[in-house]
Amino acid sequence: MMESGVIDLGRLNELKQEIGEEDFAEVAEIFLEEMDEILQGLKDQPGAATAADFHGLRGSASNLGFSAFAEACAIAERDAAQGAAIDIAPLDALYRASLEAASGVLPQAA
Repeated sequence: MMESGVIDLGRLNELKQEIGEEDFAEVAEIFLEEMDEILQGLKDQPGAATAADFHGLRGSASNLGFSAFAEACAIAERDAAQGAAIDIAPLDALYRASLEAASGVLPQAA
Protein backbone atom coordinates (compact mmCIF):
# COMPACT_ATOMS: atom_id res chain seq x y z
CA MET A 1 0.00 0.00 0.00
CA MET A 2 1.56 3.26 -1.09
CA GLU A 3 -0.58 5.67 0.89
CA SER A 4 -2.02 5.15 4.34
CA GLY A 5 -4.35 8.13 4.26
CA VAL A 6 -2.13 10.47 6.25
CA ILE A 7 1.21 9.73 4.62
CA ASP A 8 2.42 8.96 1.14
CA LEU A 9 4.87 6.11 1.70
CA GLY A 10 5.84 6.32 -1.96
CA ARG A 11 7.13 9.89 -1.45
CA LEU A 12 8.92 8.88 1.73
CA ASN A 13 10.64 5.97 0.00
CA GLU A 14 11.43 8.20 -2.98
CA LEU A 15 13.25 10.60 -0.64
CA LYS A 16 15.14 7.67 0.84
CA GLN A 17 16.23 6.57 -2.66
CA GLU A 18 17.14 10.12 -3.73
CA ILE A 19 19.49 10.81 -0.85
CA GLY A 20 20.59 7.28 0.00
CA GLU A 21 19.96 5.06 2.96
CA GLU A 22 22.89 6.46 4.95
CA ASP A 23 21.86 10.12 4.76
CA PHE A 24 18.11 9.49 4.96
CA ALA A 25 17.97 9.17 8.75
CA GLU A 26 19.89 12.42 9.24
CA VAL A 27 17.77 14.36 6.73
CA ALA A 28 14.51 12.95 8.12
CA GLU A 29 15.59 13.88 11.65
CA ILE A 30 16.27 17.46 10.53
CA PHE A 31 12.78 17.73 9.01
CA LEU A 32 11.21 16.17 12.12
CA GLU A 33 13.13 18.42 14.51
CA GLU A 34 12.13 21.47 12.47
CA MET A 35 8.47 20.48 12.49
CA ASP A 36 8.56 19.66 16.22
CA GLU A 37 10.16 23.03 16.97
CA ILE A 38 7.66 25.02 14.89
CA LEU A 39 4.66 23.13 16.29
CA GLN A 40 5.86 23.56 19.87
CA GLY A 41 6.24 27.29 19.27
CA LEU A 42 2.74 27.45 17.83
CA LYS A 43 1.31 25.54 20.78
CA ASP A 44 3.14 27.85 23.20
CA GLN A 45 2.00 31.02 21.41
CA PRO A 46 -0.88 30.21 19.03
CA GLY A 47 -1.69 33.89 18.56
CA ALA A 48 1.77 34.48 17.08
CA ALA A 49 1.27 31.98 14.23
CA THR A 50 2.16 33.33 10.79
CA ALA A 51 1.68 32.09 7.26
CA ALA A 52 5.46 31.55 7.14
CA ASP A 53 5.22 29.08 10.05
CA PHE A 54 2.71 26.97 8.16
CA HIS A 55 4.67 27.33 4.93
CA GLY A 56 7.72 25.85 6.67
CA LEU A 57 5.68 23.02 8.12
CA ARG A 58 4.12 22.32 4.74
CA GLY A 59 7.50 22.10 3.02
CA SER A 60 8.97 19.68 5.54
CA ALA A 61 5.78 17.63 5.60
CA SER A 62 5.72 17.39 1.81
CA ASN A 63 9.31 16.18 1.72
CA LEU A 64 8.52 13.40 4.20
CA GLY A 65 5.32 12.38 2.45
CA PHE A 66 3.06 13.64 5.25
CA SER A 67 0.44 14.44 2.62
CA ALA A 68 -2.60 15.05 4.84
CA PHE A 69 -0.58 17.20 7.25
CA ALA A 70 0.96 19.15 4.34
CA GLU A 71 -2.52 19.80 2.95
CA ALA A 72 -3.77 20.99 6.35
CA CYS A 73 -0.73 23.27 6.65
CA ALA A 74 -1.44 24.73 3.20
CA ILE A 75 -4.97 25.62 4.35
CA ALA A 76 -3.64 27.07 7.62
CA GLU A 77 -1.03 29.04 5.66
CA ARG A 78 -3.70 30.55 3.44
CA ASP A 79 -5.99 31.29 6.40
CA ALA A 80 -3.16 32.84 8.45
CA ALA A 81 -2.21 35.03 5.50
CA GLN A 82 -5.80 36.32 5.55
CA GLY A 83 -5.56 37.11 9.26
CA ALA A 84 -7.55 34.17 10.60
CA ALA A 85 -6.69 32.55 13.94
CA ILE A 86 -5.51 28.98 13.49
CA ASP A 87 -6.44 26.15 15.84
CA ILE A 88 -3.14 24.33 16.37
CA ALA A 89 -4.56 21.26 18.18
CA PRO A 90 -5.95 19.49 15.08
CA LEU A 91 -2.72 20.20 13.18
CA ASP A 92 -0.67 18.76 16.02
CA ALA A 93 -2.92 15.68 16.16
CA LEU A 94 -2.54 15.18 12.42
CA TYR A 95 1.24 15.54 12.72
CA ARG A 96 1.28 12.89 15.48
CA ALA A 97 -0.88 10.58 13.35
CA SER A 98 1.56 11.06 10.46
CA LEU A 99 4.49 10.15 12.71
CA GLU A 100 2.65 7.04 13.83
CA ALA A 101 1.83 6.02 10.26
CA ALA A 102 5.47 6.44 9.23
CA SER A 103 6.95 4.81 12.33
CA GLY A 104 8.40 1.84 10.46
CA VAL A 105 10.12 4.00 7.86
CA LEU A 106 11.26 7.10 9.73
CA PRO A 107 13.91 7.29 12.42
CA GLN A 108 12.58 7.92 15.90
CA ALA A 109 11.14 11.41 16.26
CA ALA A 110 13.19 13.98 18.12
